[in-house]
Amino acid sequence: MVVTSKVKPTQDPRQAWVLGAVVIGLILFFGLVILPYVDPGATRGKEASDFSLEVIHGGETGNRIRLSDLRGNVVVLDFWASWCQPCREQAPIVDSIAKKFESEDVIVVGVNTGDRRKLAEEFLKQHPVSYASVIDADGSASDAFGVSRLPTIVILDRAGKITYSAAQVVNQQMLNELVSAALESST
Repeated sequence: MVVTSKVKPTQDPRQAWVLGAVVIGLILFFGLVILPYVDPGATRGKEASDFSLEVIHGGETGNRIRLSDLRGNVVVLDFWASWCQPCREQAPIVDSIAKKFESEDVIVVGVNTGDRRKLAEEFLKQHPVSYASVIDADGSASDAFGVSRLPTIVILDRAGKITYSAAQVVNQQMLNELVSAALESST
């Protein structure tokens, strides 16, 4: 026996409006909450794009850090801007990781993007960190790593391959585990 049922369109316009509002709400939730954390530009296992950026803190000002020169080390890139409130939350977490792993072939580099140089330098004077920071003045490094939101953390293994990338504040425990895993996978 085959049972068929006919779906009748609603006669109540309020029900249609509620359904429409729910659908729009789900689309907005996905677009504003979920999608920003999906970073298609920097995928796991992909070779990291090289850059050469000017040091603005934690080294000889004006010198450059070339990413390819850091091969052989696990590298943590923290993309940030002075106007980014979540970046302010991320900085002390990244700083503690830099200090914890400083003797274990881990190099942390802050990559300022979306700021004028003076604002970035002022921010670092007010919120000093123990690791070097560079300025991505033209946004080319951010583009190469698919950075669309800040803060973005990217972790590279010793071979220069991306092991992790996320546009969010990464908590202390998780960042510790990610760096430890990158160290272990590179041995």
